[in-house]
Amino acid sequence: MPNFYDFSTLDEVKTIKINPKGWVNPLTIEYGFADLAGITCLWKIKGTKHTFSIPILRLNFVSSGDYAKHFTEVLERFKETDYDSWRKQEFAVQWMREYEVEYRNYIL
Repeated sequence: MPNFYDFSTLDEVKTIKINPKGWVNPLTIEYGFADLAGITCLWKIKGTKHTFSIPILRLNFVSSGDYAKHFTEVLERFKETDYDSWRKQEFAVQWMREYEVEYRNYIL
């Protein structure tokens, strides 16, 4: 089931453009930081509500500061492993259909 976070509560929302494989490109990513039991990076594709999150220490470790690379890799992996599997199952359960509605205009 998609996770939603109200970005209007963030002090600052930044944007970055990325070009993940299997997605309509370019995508604009909106991201910001919140203290959720530790500083956390919250990010989403502009025009969607589903929010991805990763603790800032983990993000800096896995991305070496290249956030665009991290966002790209996550979206490519999400499409190839999760979304395509759900599509083969014809979005059989409600929470899968929520993702299909959320991303139908963004995933090829």
